[in-house]
Amino acid sequence: MVQRRPFPLLAERPASLDGVILDSHWDLDRLHALSLPEREVSISTLEWHLYLPFWAAGGRPFQVSPAEVASEPSVHPEQWARTLAADLRYPLDTYVGAERRLIILDGVHRLLKALVEGRSTLRLRVQKADSFDAVAVPVQE
Repeated sequence: MVQRRPFPLLAERPASLDGVILDSHWDLDRLHALSLPEREVSISTLEWHLYLPFWAAGGRPFQVSPAEVASEPSVHPEQWARTLAADLRYPLDTYVGAERRLIILDGVHRLLKALVEGRSTLRLRVQKADSFDAVAVPVQE
């Protein structure tokens, strides 16, 4: 098992994100390089993510939820621009967490964009929770 670098903003993470954001730092390029099967799921399966404070505002992390950005895009122009620029050709990356719920590792902006566009389904890839070493950033890096 790889000794993983702790998530950089762990002390600032609100309790509502416990069990959602991983406790260790992971590498996006390593995640995207994994060969994982894709499947289509209903957006309603993932919609609960939109009510969690994933995104930064005013230079501070974990201040705003995607739902808040969607309801007031002019108040959160940076996150709204990122949402509109999200490329839905790429699947979301997820894992199965507690209560067998799909949890998004990468793709919350894509989820919001799909919802705004009126889509009912999205493609995703599911990483096994016991294989996080494949994307973990080791302590020595």
